[in-house]
Amino acid sequence: MSQSALIAAIEREIAWFGGTVGVFAKNLTTGEEVAYDPDTLRPTASTFKVPVMVELFNQVEQGKVSLDDRLTSNEQNATKGSGILRDLRLGVDLSVEDVATLMIVVSDNQATNMLLDLLGIENINATMAAKGFPKTRIVNRIDFPAIGDDGKNLAASTPRELAGIMAGIATNTILSEASCTAMLAILRKQHYLDTVARYFPYTPFAAEMGRPDNGLRVYNKTGSWSGMRGDVALIEWPGTRYTIGLISEGATDARFWAENHGNVVLSKISKLIFDHFGGDQLAPIPPVGS
Repeated sequence: MSQSALIAAIEREIAWFGGTVGVFAKNLTTGEEVAYDPDTLRPTASTFKVPVMVELFNQVEQGKVSLDDRLTSNEQNATKGSGILRDLRLGVDLSVEDVATLMIVVSDNQATNMLLDLLGIENINATMAAKGFPKTRIVNRIDFPAIGDDGKNLAASTPRELAGIMAGIATNTILSEASCTAMLAILRKQHYLDTVARYFPYTPFAAEMGRPDNGLRVYNKTGSWSGMRGDVALIEWPGTRYTIGLISEGATDARFWAENHGNVVLSKISKLIFDHFGGDQLAPIPPVGS
């Protein structure tokens, strides 16, 4: 599919959706870019947790924090929304590395507040600006009364910058190779795969199930807010690597479920770009018993 045909197909999906969408993808193998309104500042929802993780490893490199340090859930970092710590008793004691893993793989909001308090919002914003991502800014801890109805009161970014942050991790340019490898290892454990990877021939459990593996790998972080959905990812298979940032706004579907219209439109656009970069040539997942 040509670039012009791809953009036309993306526009058709957005027309069906009825809201607005920003997309930026870059093929790290060929350098080709796909962009549709990539620079409008939009709310991030939980995709901002990737910059939080970057700052964590930045401070580890500086010797300010150790992944083996301990953090404790308490009333000061407790909050609502996604995650598992909210459903456990206060006083859970975890390593910093485990807290970061919870923040990414199940989007744990209390774990995120624990890291925001440890690292400092101002330090995260300063690092993002220094690394070339000045539009990516965190405004508040996850405190829903303080955030109100506007998701930008939590954090904001652009699809281009989100994809760029992921590209920095993928190419070992945002931090050291050791730090980037460790961050990718966490991102690879992601539990929420119903946006970017929804229509991919992908199963993260192929090896442990003894199933055939087509070589596809997904490293991502989703985000959800009322009327808004987002995802940022590194997608790779033998011979191809690309990063992608997508944000949708204006969904009238208020349900927090996989079939939310904002989720579906981003999934369809993601599949268009996946196919454009050659993903449609990957082997499908064979049925059980084959």
